[in-house]
Formats: sequence, C-alpha cells, structure tokens
Amino acid sequence: LYSWVAQVVGEHADVENLLPRDVGPHNYSFRPRDLRKLQNADIIVQNGLGLENWLEKAIENTGGKQRLVQTTAGLESQFIYDVPTLKLDPDASASKSDHDHDHDHGHSHGHHHHHGDHQPNPHLWLDPIFACHGVTNILNALVAADPHRASFYRENAQRYVERLHALDRDLTEALDKLSVKTIVTYHDAFPYFTRRYGLELVGVVEQIPSVDPSPRYLADLMKVIRARDVKVIFTEPQFNTRLAKRLKQDLSVSIAELDVLETGKLSPNLYEEGMRRNLRTLADLLK
Repeated sequence: LYSWVAQVVGEHADVENLLPRDVGPHNYSFRPRDLRKLQNADIIVQNGLGLENWLEKAIENTGGKQRLVQTTAGLESQFIYDVPTLKLDPDASASKSDHDHDHDHGHSHGHHHHHGDHQPNPHLWLDPIFACHGVTNILNALVAADPHRASFYRENAQRYVERLHALDRDLTEALDKLSVKTIVTYHDAFPYFTRRYGLELVGVVEQIPSVDPSPRYLADLMKVIRARDVKVIFTEPQFNTRLAKRLKQDLSVSIAELDVLETGKLSPNLYEEGMRRNLRTLADLLK
C-alpha cells in the first residue's frame, strides 16, 4: 500500500508506513507511540477485509477526523469470496488423474483460510488487476482531500495503472507457458494470484500464520505433495523456514521464496519489483 500511495502522490505528500519494515500485519502489535502518526495523518490507507483489526480502535482514539481509505472498498463480493476454501484432502489428491490436475486450478481440494471462518482472504494485493482497483480508491481520496492537485494525482495514477496492466500481461504470458502449475506456499496468501494466472495451490505449510501445524496436518500435506508431484515449496521472507526445510529433507523437494510484500524496504517501486521478482522465481522453477 505504501508503494501505491507513493506512486500517486509523488512529492506532494509525506507517506509514512505504520508498520516497521520487518514486521508484517499478522505479527504487528499496535504501540502507543504509533497513535501520534495516526493523529497527525490527513488520510489513513488500509487494506481492509479484517487484515488490520488492530487499527480500528486506535483510529477511534484519535477522534476519527482523518479520511479512511480501504483499498478493497467497492469490490463485488463474488470477486472476494470466489476462491478455493476447501480443506486439505490427501485422499482426493491421490485419486485424481493427471488430466484432472491440469484443469482443476485449486477448486477441488484447496484449504481453509484462517483469518476467520466467515472472513474473506485479505491478500488481494497479489492480484495486479485488483491493485488497479486499490490505486483508484487511493486516488479518489487524494482528490477529495486535495482538489487543487487533482490533475497531478490523476496523471500519476493513470501512468501507474498502465504499468500495472503491463505487469499483468507479463505475468499472464510467462505463467501460461509453465509446464508445472501445482504449488505449495507457506501460508494462504496466494489464492487470488493463482486464480488470476491459472496456477493450482494444493497446500500451505502453516494454516494459521506463525502457528505450527499439527502433526496430522503435516502428514496430510506430505501425502498431497507426493501425490501431486510437487517439486517446490515456496517460503516467505517474514516467516521462519524451519518447517519448509524439514519437508525439503523428508520429501526431497526444493524450497524457494515468494514475497507476499508484507515487509521489505519501503520504496515507490516495491510492489512492481516484488511482483516481477516473484515472476522470475516461478518461471525459473516451474518451467
């Protein structure tokens, strides 16, 4: 979100990130000194969909005079909820034919997202087409807050959205050519990405971020990895790779990193650079 805002405002606003660069929203604890940042803000940008529940009370404590922007606002519910939500099913995985694998795209044996039984998966930013929607929401808030610079913001947003569409085209072209399309990730952050680009997410290492899975779950996951001939387990930069390394040793698979872009060095180009880095990783390992 930092990079999206920075691309639109240019030099006409100070953009601060509430979270430290090495702490993701799953592990963040609101600090009293952070309240000053919120109190001094004209606009507060958040993802929404339950990702920042810790932020709601803090905003209330500031008096609620800031403009609050949710990048997910205005999305049709079908777009948010129409992603795989079935639990890991090793028996079903083992019985599927190779032909079925090519066309399943994750809808027959996905896994439950544990941000709440009835809450949607919040990781929409990993779909660049959704990113365009989020940038538009940010633009509208900036124009309302600072109408004198509306044309400047609109021009910046238009250029950025064009680059995001170019990113989407590059992802589509490269990932469509992959011979292997089944993947396992560290936690359930990629359902929108895999849906957009025709990949099949057949399992995750941690059902709940930063919580070790049960031995039974790990055993089922190993069955799925063997049955679906998964070659690579994708870790994330902000999570310990201990479990992934154990699976690597037990199953003779590779491990590599896909960046969920929840942490990292802040820059206006963070989103594009991170997504293209993920593209290179997938293209290199799944060809």
